[in-house]
Amino acid sequence: MSDTNAGLGTIAVIGSGNIGGSLGRAFARAGHTVVFGARKPDAPDAVTLAEAVAAGETVVLAIPADAVEGFLREHGPALAGKLLLDATNRFPGPVLHSADLVAELAPGARYARAFNSQPWETYVDPLWDGVPGSLFYTVADESDAPTLEALIEAVGLAPASAGVNRPDLLDAALFLLFPSMQKGRHTGLKVLHD
Repeated sequence: MSDTNAGLGTIAVIGSGNIGGSLGRAFARAGHTVVFGARKPDAPDAVTLAEAVAAGETVVLAIPADAVEGFLREHGPALAGKLLLDATNRFPGPVLHSADLVAELAPGARYARAFNSQPWETYVDPLWDGVPGSLFYTVADESDAPTLEALIEAVGLAPASAGVNRPDLLDAALFLLFPSMQKGRHTGLKVLHD
């Protein structure tokens, strides 16, 4: 957990594996208040899932795909009014995002998607020859874009909007990167502008 808050309120990271752990530590290093939610909170910085959801203004979903539906069924009502950032990938299905499940089981949550289209190693080392890679995101409500951009910048990447309500494009970005990952997992994208 971080003791300082950089303006986003508490970020609850659900899951502390490679994705959740890497993101949560990066958010905390950037000065954000972070709490990790776990089914069995045996780590000193972890609390129960219910406690994390209650504490978080932004909830980052970074759990295995087969656990997403159960989590939403149990905690869906408590997510009302919160920004739910979907970093999961529901393999092996053709639709990797959980926007449909969130709409059904947590209809009061504000949906966003990011941190799903690149390997976790990118979130630990976001630079290529000193240049940060880009990370695509999408939000259901444009007013949540600044929060997503702040979280992406906290990891050290450059935010790149895929537009409003376009989780399908983030799925496509992951499929585009798969062949490149055969050459190494520190693989990313860079959006260039004049």
